[in-house]
Amino acid sequence: MANNPRDLTPKEQNDLSNLDTPDVPEYSGGTTAASEGLYTRTGKAAPTEIFPSGEQQSGPLIPESPAPATTAFETASVEREPVYVPPAEQSAVTESVEPTYTESAEPVVVEEETRRGTTDFGLFLLRLALGAFLIIDSVGTFFRLGGNEGISGLETAYANYPYGNGLAVVVPTLELAAGVFLVLGLLTPVAALVAIAVTGFMALDAFNAQSDGFNVFAWTPETWVPVMLLAASLAVQFTGPGRYGIDASRGWAKRPLASSWVGALVGLAAAGLIWWFGTEINPFA
Repeated sequence: MANNPRDLTPKEQNDLSNLDTPDVPEYSGGTTAASEGLYTRTGKAAPTEIFPSGEQQSGPLIPESPAPATTAFETASVEREPVYVPPAEQSAVTESVEPTYTESAEPVVVEEETRRGTTDFGLFLLRLALGAFLIIDSVGTFFRLGGNEGISGLETAYANYPYGNGLAVVVPTLELAAGVFLVLGLLTPVAALVAIAVTGFMALDAFNAQSDGFNVFAWTPETWVPVMLLAASLAVQFTGPGRYGIDASRGWAKRPLASSWVGALVGLAAAGLIWWFGTEINPFA
């Protein structure tokens, strides 16, 4: 049977012996009849064994306090293998999401290609006619074809000009270069600029040779031809070459921009400068 935790220690028993109670016998160690009477009167159970057998305690008996309970934590290493989670299956049902529009959002304008019809073919014919005329006239001058007097004939025609010999070479050369590029549809804005310069010079020479002035009804074909060539050169500069040419992929082939005005003005200015420095005649006089 376990010891009662409420048993008196020797110190408590000695304290009780000092009291003026004649009924309490003096504690002399061990369990006696007097001590049993004491525990009977006090209602406490008598201890079965105060000291272990064969041993004697010199000091007061101090009950051993139970050792604090300790909790042992063990760490176990657990090998965990990665768990493969299959990807979620995509649903075959596609939801239609309607776009949301706000009042501040500006609509996107998609430019559709305008139907051009036969415009490109007409531009090709215009380019071909203008370029072919310039090529034929210049080649006939260089090689004296078709009864053409050649460069010597131009020198005679420009004999009244201080730089007539130089103009007799420069004019057919510019005609040939502009004509070839116009027929091919290559670098059309530059080719049209050169054509404007050379046909503008030819028109000024025709005005200078005839005496009817601005009376268009009295103009001879020699006056009308360079004037019409100048008009055709200006038209090609503003319209572009169209799709039937090497420049078909260029922007100016279908939609010329403000550069056409620059090319036209530069070409007219070049015609005036050639006339002014080649003939020493003021074109505005």
